[in-house]
Amino acid sequence: MTTNVRNSGEKINLEDLLKANLPLAQHSSIHTGGSADLAAFPADFEELRALLSYAEENKLPVTLLGGCSNSLISDDGVAGLTIITTHLTRRHVQGEMFCVRCGLALDRAIELALEDGLCGLELLGGIPGTVGGAIFGNCGANGVQICDLLYYVDYMTFDGKLHRMQTHADEFSYRHSPFKETKDCIIYEAGFRLIPTTRTSEARKSKDEAKKKRKLAGQYDNPSLGCVFCNPAVGNAAELIEQCNLKGASIGGASICHRHANVIINGKGKATSRDVHNLTRLVQKTVFEEKGILLEPEIQCIGRW
Repeated sequence: MTTNVRNSGEKINLEDLLKANLPLAQHSSIHTGGSADLAAFPADFEELRALLSYAEENKLPVTLLGGCSNSLISDDGVAGLTIITTHLTRRHVQGEMFCVRCGLALDRAIELALEDGLCGLELLGGIPGTVGGAIFGNCGANGVQICDLLYYVDYMTFDGKLHRMQTHADEFSYRHSPFKETKDCIIYEAGFRLIPTTRTSEARKSKDEAKKKRKLAGQYDNPSLGCVFCNPAVGNAAELIEQCNLKGASIGGASICHRHANVIINGKGKATSRDVHNLTRLVQKTVFEEKGILLEPEIQCIGRW
């Protein structure tokens, strides 16, 4: 089994990149989950392509993780190769275009855009996770969705080829993007068309206020995955859960947040992913039985379930 892959005239030593039995709970925002059979943190295009080539040659399934703020990792771990994108963080500016790699934390990307004199993303301030994850799930807050400002996405298919998608808002919908339709590509870089400004202090204040709203709702108090369910077509998921008297309900070490009913927390650090999963199903069942509405999970279950 070869571990040296030649790209652009240089050898990439995958033995330095690949980590066996990497515990993933430490990378998850809810601090649960087992280990990855193999994991790697690529830092550039060539390393990412080499890892995909290695997985193909060795017939390994590939799992992608970013900030792990919206992914529930199985207690039994993840098979094959897990690619964690958080070292893909470079950014550059071309006029009004803010271009950023997928692994940069969204909140940090907004801050850097302001440092570059570009505004527009501030109302998404405080949303956890990476730029790539935010695009994948078309995150939104305060009346803004990330697709509203997205101009292009460069993505890599599992054959190692880079493609560019010129994005259009009508290709996205609430918590949905075209990238959810395929399992064989990785968002690599995104370009946002933003607004040049010299009034960065006012823009930064707007970002801080958006983040403060999340803090007041208790979203940073305990380890969690943020909002567990999408809002249904009619109504609000948190309100429906609260109306069913589920605030504070718990299974094992997982419980529903007292301050925000659409958040499941690992309050004492003793929850398992199975606890979280079972509590999620209890909420779905209860809300459906009492309200006739089937809540759709916003989080993804990753690994051996």
